Amino acid sequence: MRSILKKFFITTGIFFLINILLLLSLKGFHPPNGKHEPKAPIDNQINPKLRPLVTSAISHLTLSVLPKADVVIPVVVFGCNRPHALQTHIETLLRIRKDPELHPIIASLDCQDESTIQVAKDFGDKIKAIIELPDLGPIHVPEKFSHMAGYYKISRHYNYSINYVLNRLNYEAVIITEDDLELSPDFLDYFQALYPLLVYDKTLWCISAWNDNGIDKKIVRDSTLLHRTDFFPGLGWLLKKTIWNEIKANWPAGFWDDWMRLPEQRHDRACIRPEISRTAMSPDGKKGVSQGQHYDRYLRKIIKNNDPVDWKSIDISYLLKNQYDPAFQARIDACPTITLSDLDHLKSDIKCAQLRYSNQKEFVIIANTLEIMNDLKSDVPRTAYLGVVQCQHGQTTIYVTSNQRPWKGYG
Repeated sequence: MRSILKKFFITTGIFFLINILLLLSLKGFHPPNGKHEPKAPIDNQINPKLRPLVTSAISHLTLSVLPKADVVIPVVVFGCNRPHALQTHIETLLRIRKDPELHPIIASLDCQDESTIQVAKDFGDKIKAIIELPDLGPIHVPEKFSHMAGYYKISRHYNYSINYVLNRLNYEAVIITEDDLELSPDFLDYFQALYPLLVYDKTLWCISAWNDNGIDKKIVRDSTLLHRTDFFPGLGWLLKKTIWNEIKANWPAGFWDDWMRLPEQRHDRACIRPEISRTAMSPDGKKGVSQGQHYDRYLRKIIKNNDPVDWKSIDISYLLKNQYDPAFQARIDACPTITLSDLDHLKSDIKCAQLRYSNQKEFVIIANTLEIMNDLKSDVPRTAYLGVVQCQHGQTTIYVTSNQRPWKGYG
């Protein structure tokens, strides 16, 4: 009897041990990177200071959680000859910055304005570097744009300093801001949270802090709500080195932001924008090269977020194109189509509605009625995604939607 029991326990023990070993081997097994199990493509990190992103498990259906690891992303502040604006802007950055190592501040200054340069120097070691543009020779401005030479100076300034930070200082990405912008308390956390999305989703090419239609009565008061947009917003934005190295050879002599909006650069890629802006235009913005264009009618009315947001606790994977697009279209399809004459008679229980346009002229009429920005760049309306611009009208979300079905693109 003892012999039988002994054999029984030995056999059971062996089977138990085999099962344990099997389970451990399965736990450590990672399937090959095939079409059913995509692996997040993370850029090679050349900068030794860059903290590695730890990729999360990805199922064949969705990326459930994007990496949350912090990454070193410098902030480059562009300035020229507004010492007070630069002082205020850098002071704000220092106030909202939680970790100096994660977000070194670099002041990039054109114009050789001594007062502005001195402001930057007075910050001492609180900022990492000051870039003073060297003598790059005369700027060649076409005669018809001779009254807009400032735009050519700005374009050259951006070209020099972005390339310096990404390819000389060797950072993998950069937050680009300007001295006339006000910043939200979560400005830096916002970009930290969204950087992994920009790395993973190759249908994106920038993260912006700006909503062109971010006027108080035109937005939802949800500080965590984000959108995809085909329109390059700028005005506080995150750029990867890989994108910069792709576009830098053809960088324009002037009007760099409109050049970014051309299809030759965009390649059907989108940006992420917030519902509530993380930047706002300070009164100094009225004194810039644009001479206050759009300032009184739109820009000064854009509000910025003032609520604290714990971005590390928020799953932003809904912004991935394969998740966002079907949900976006489903939301629009669930809304009734109305006409402009219906706007003044919308009942409070109508949560959403569509206003349709067939051409640019019709879009401008609708935009003017809704009191949102009515201009288009490279045929793309401001904030548009797949031809759709959304805003609030009272308690109703309005989707200004193209009649083009299925959507085939702009122009």
